[in-house]
Amino acid sequence: MKLTHLLGALTVSAGLVTTANAATTAKPSTSISKTAAFVTDYVYRGESWTDNKPAIQGGIEYKVGNAYMGAWGSNIEDGNAQEGVPVMVEAYFGYNHQFGKFNLDTSVKTYNFLNELGDFTEFRFATNPTKELELAVNREVKYGAWFIEGSFEKYLPHRLYLDLSGGLWSVDDGDQALTFRAELARDFPEFHHVDVFAAINYLSDETFRFEDNTDSSDMTVLLGVRKNF
Repeated sequence: MKLTHLLGALTVSAGLVTTANAATTAKPSTSISKTAAFVTDYVYRGESWTDNKPAIQGGIEYKVGNAYMGAWGSNIEDGNAQEGVPVMVEAYFGYNHQFGKFNLDTSVKTYNFLNELGDFTEFRFATNPTKELELAVNREVKYGAWFIEGSFEKYLPHRLYLDLSGGLWSVDDGDQALTFRAELARDFPEFHHVDVFAAINYLSDETFRFEDNTDSSDMTVLLGVRKNF
């Protein structure tokens, strides 16, 4: 996807957020959050998107009430020396519907590659049975794949927190793969609330995403540092 197309998608997203804002009688709260990170490997749902090499990542998100939009990017590498800039940018927008104690978070995300890798779009439906638990169904439309996932976040003593997530890839051609991630992080308020974390990622089988990449391992350990603004 060209950069102009990406900017156009974000403009449309902003219009949808504005429409949602105008539909409410009370003035909703607004917020902007930013993040930056360095990781020793960019692992996406069990698969390395940097060919087991480091990545620099960053993003921004804007919220208006229950509506939100944002963009997030990272360098990538599939081991095949694709022409173009080895960067992937996600652009997304969504709305978290509230029905009493039940919520349904619906969103659309586009994955935009600035090299020759093909862009794709994903629709997501998620709910939070508890504050710490999220269940989600993701549908990728270009390659034809489902990703069903659950994630759990628990704050621990001494400014530690634990993130656990697991999912099932199910491709329309019949291929399937299980993923699991366990991440332990610590917040350092004395260093402007920088997080240091370590994660273990497991993938039961290679998926379709980078078909010629044979270097991804089933078990990946990574370290990272991130800052939320």
